[in-house]
Amino acid sequence: MDIKQLYYFTAVAQAGSYSKAAESLAVSQPTLSVTVKKLEEELGVQLFYAFNREQHLTDEGLRLWTKAKQILDLYQETLDDMKTTNKNSSGKFTLGLSPLFGVCFFGDLIPNFSMEYPNIEIKMIEDGAYRIDQRIERGEVDIAVTLNSKRLSSFAYCHFSTQRNVALLHKSHPLAKEPSVTVSQLRDDSFAIFNQDFILHEQIEDACHAAGFRPKFALLSSQWDFMVELVSKNHAVSILPKPVLDKHPDPNVCCVPMSDSMKYWDIVLAWNKDKYMPKACALFLDYCKHHLPPDDL
Repeated sequence: MDIKQLYYFTAVAQAGSYSKAAESLAVSQPTLSVTVKKLEEELGVQLFYAFNREQHLTDEGLRLWTKAKQILDLYQETLDDMKTTNKNSSGKFTLGLSPLFGVCFFGDLIPNFSMEYPNIEIKMIEDGAYRIDQRIERGEVDIAVTLNSKRLSSFAYCHFSTQRNVALLHKSHPLAKEPSVTVSQLRDDSFAIFNQDFILHEQIEDACHAAGFRPKFALLSSQWDFMVELVSKNHAVSILPKPVLDKHPDPNVCCVPMSDSMKYWDIVLAWNKDKYMPKACALFLDYCKHHLPPDDL
């Protein structure tokens, strides 16, 4: 016995006629009759009897009719649930996110997504982008926000935003009024930058080495506000994405655009291409694609 047989059986029971049921189902009457006959043979009972040119349920047919309606209702409910609209979707996924990305871009994006999809739960893992990449590789996050780097070749990813990097200089710094600076011009300064858990650390070190010097560090931290504090007190310089200081300006800190290899900060949404992506995560990815922050080029 299968769903199709039950569906045909209930159609005949409701219509009281093979011909009317066949018309409503858009199938031939012989097809319908054969299907019901096979169901009767399988169950070993008679389901209908003819009287006054109509098909009536036998006692066995009535019992099956009661159960068949319950089965078909549950079947339809299951189909409807699987085809539910995105707005009613439920589920959960894990998002890998650097605190810096959260400050710059996700203060509105995540709450707005949650308002649109209230039944979706987001579990956030906050870490430096370098460690976030490791979590993507190990499948510990479903999707992550990270920086475009050589490691992306093993992931699936899409563009999120490109933002300018700026040198954070105390207002008394000789370069504070310049239209732009290069890493090379900061060779005599001490740096307050992210620690080795962050890809930005590696990028700054590589830029310094390419410029022919080894950077001096006043601070390696995971806290961007600590870096800004050291610059504000004229103890160090730093390099950070411009959106950080746009949201949290400091009167003692000047933001001077970078003009060399550190000019841009290219951010992507990345995921492990070998790992299943939950529907809730796919909805978040689609939502992000439709609410991208403007690039600062």
